[in-house]
Amino acid sequence: MDEIYSKYYLKIYNWSLKKTNNKEDAEDLTNNIFVAIFEYLSKDIKIEKVENLIWKIAHNLWCNKAKKYIKEKELMCYELTDVIGYEDITIDKIIYREIINDIDKIGLSDNEIKAFKMYYLNDLSINEISSKLNTIDSNVKYYLYSARNKIKERYHG
Repeated sequence: MDEIYSKYYLKIYNWSLKKTNNKEDAEDLTNNIFVAIFEYLSKDIKIEKVENLIWKIAHNLWCNKAKKYIKEKELMCYELTDVIGYEDITIDKIIYREIINDIDKIGLSDNEIKAFKMYYLNDLSINEISSKLNTIDSNVKYYLYSARNKIKERYHG
């Protein structure tokens, strides 16, 4: 167990930091990953490749954390909308910026990824994106719509 911890701690921590963009969250995620790894290993189940197990656990815990985060943000969105009229678009941008690191792994087309990043990271308008992608506004709206649906499907199951 000590060997696994010393060999993988920095790798998992750096991976967690990249996913969370926050030191405290990365530390929490890393600790949760190691707890899950050690719990699994204590069951004396035959494992062919420990590294595959480690990254599978890490990925699953990250997905669970992302799903929980999205649900919390949606709840916050409803609360803020009721209390102070906070716009849903702002909450969407907060949520989508949090998962942007995984955007390439969700199965989006190149145009969906480009439009999504320009819209949510660079705060470009539909018109500005359509100019950059050399397409019409309705195509950009479709790319964004399709990307959001694929993301929701991935994180909401």
